[in-house]
Amino acid sequence: MKIVTKIGQSIALLIIVPVVLVIAVPVLMIVAPLIFLYRCWLRINWELKWGRNGKRILLVYSRSPNWQEYIETNWVPKLRDVAVILDWSDRSVWPMPTPIEVRVFRHWGGKAEFNPLAIVFPLVGKVRVIRFWQPFKDYKHGKNDALRKAEEELFRLAN
Repeated sequence: MKIVTKIGQSIALLIIVPVVLVIAVPVLMIVAPLIFLYRCWLRINWELKWGRNGKRILLVYSRSPNWQEYIETNWVPKLRDVAVILDWSDRSVWPMPTPIEVRVFRHWGGKAEFNPLAIVFPLVGKVRVIRFWQPFKDYKHGKNDALRKAEEELFRLAN
């Protein structure tokens, strides 16, 4: 009985895999360039709105007691001239049409550990995303290393 089941599974795989590939490859060939073009569009629009004013960072955080005071005391004064701040707590009242800051956040922020984070637009090179959710979680439990390392990266890229 097990032999028949294994043969049936093998035949099913021989049929399913090519069908999935025939569908997936063309879809990827269409979607991948569209994502690339959207990223280019976001970057150009960021540069037009903020980059020429020296704003190279989108800093996103919320009014969480776990990090608000820390960020506003230790980061905002240092980043004021180079960062645009987006308050995640105000997401229900973000304007329509969606501003470039929100689009940038939604694209590069992802769906996990997106608050707080910094999205850095260097003059040359790839956009960098620095996530602080886990480092702040560790910091809350007395482990400072991850937060210090992430902060060092943020301030190094900010200069």
